[in-house]
Amino acid sequence: MVEKFIYMIKKITNAAKKKKILFISLSVAVIVLCIVYSVFSSKNKTSENDTKKYPVKIMQVKSGSYPMSLQYQGLTGGSEVRKLSFKSSAKISKIYVAKGQHVKKGDKLVDLDKSDLNFAAEAANAQVSAAAAQYDKAVNGAQQEDINKAQIAVKNAQDANNYYKDLYNKNLKLSESGAISKQQLQDVKLQLDNSQNALNSAEQSLQQLQNGSRPEDKQATLDQLNQAKAGYEAKKSMLNDASMTADMDGYVVDVLGKEGEMQQAGSPVILFRSEKQVITVGLSEDDVKKVKVGTKAQVNIGDDKAQGEIINIVQLADSTSGTYSAEINITTPIDTSKYYVGETSTVYIDMGQTNSISIPINSVLNDGEDYVYVVENGHAVKKNITLGDNKEDKVSVEGLKDGDKLIIEGMKNIKSGYKVTIK
Repeated sequence: MVEKFIYMIKKITNAAKKKKILFISLSVAVIVLCIVYSVFSSKNKTSENDTKKYPVKIMQVKSGSYPMSLQYQGLTGGSEVRKLSFKSSAKISKIYVAKGQHVKKGDKLVDLDKSDLNFAAEAANAQVSAAAAQYDKAVNGAQQEDINKAQIAVKNAQDANNYYKDLYNKNLKLSESGAISKQQLQDVKLQLDNSQNALNSAEQSLQQLQNGSRPEDKQATLDQLNQAKAGYEAKKSMLNDASMTADMDGYVVDVLGKEGEMQQAGSPVILFRSEKQVITVGLSEDDVKKVKVGTKAQVNIGDDKAQGEIINIVQLADSTSGTYSAEINITTPIDTSKYYVGETSTVYIDMGQTNSISIPINSVLNDGEDYVYVVENGHAVKKNITLGDNKEDKVSVEGLKDGDKLIIEGMKNIKSGYKVTIK
């Protein structure tokens, strides 16, 4: 019985050993098959890359004389914008233009209310008449007719003085209520003082005519006449200045005032620029040393291309950007009506000619370094290059030689060593 049990144990043990050996054998076979399949697939893939040809387009590289330029982004406008203002303070009676409007030389822009200015000019003219009569009488002696005229001059001057007294009192109340500014009140006060001086002058003239003149009186009357004439010319100038007209063909950049508003003397009411277009660029510290006033440039504004030249270079760097401002004047005709101040333009500053190899800039690739593909013996070959100056869609390079077959289309689909076919 014991012998039979021992026999059964041996039989089970032998069977287990056989199963373990079979499992190990099967595992090894699977691993070997995987390795063989991987090697076979890799060979097939390599074989496929070796046999497949990628279509490309090429150009034959050739050195030559190419223009060198400095490329910058510029802004239209610059120093051509002017601030137009009036010499005197008055209400705006009429605005004839709108923002962006093109105007011709002599076109009306803005009119001020001329009521007070007209009255001031008339009063000043009366002062001239009174001073002239006073001087004539001092030189020639007074007659009753002259005395009568002097009395009329006194009456006119008195009327003007009364008008400005009334105007000042009205404006004083408006100022106390805050309806007008202190500056406006001071302007009226100045007119009142002038009318008082004119009245005093007319009264002195009448007095001298009635009393007779001494040599010093004659000189005094001459001085008064000259002063009155200067005052009248100033009033006429202010009256003429109250109608603003364009002094050249150009564009209204902006209108700052409104009809009915008080316009202070010297405050801009119109921003104006001429038809001449100026482009402003910021040059680097290195590039500003390469250019000078008169250096030519090409300017691209939108779809328009025009020629220009540098007319001004600021010698002090901008405190924020560290660049040096340069102004480029457009020298060829261009439709400036389409462009407003502050539009972006591309500027190519002429640096002369250089003998180099120039290629399309879109054929250059970068993986941390700039490179291109050329065709050698039917295969794509990667060549690292160094970029130089560019002009629009071309760039000069180092790292290529005459005769190289540069791939300019299809280069993004290949790698070094791929077979290629030329379109």
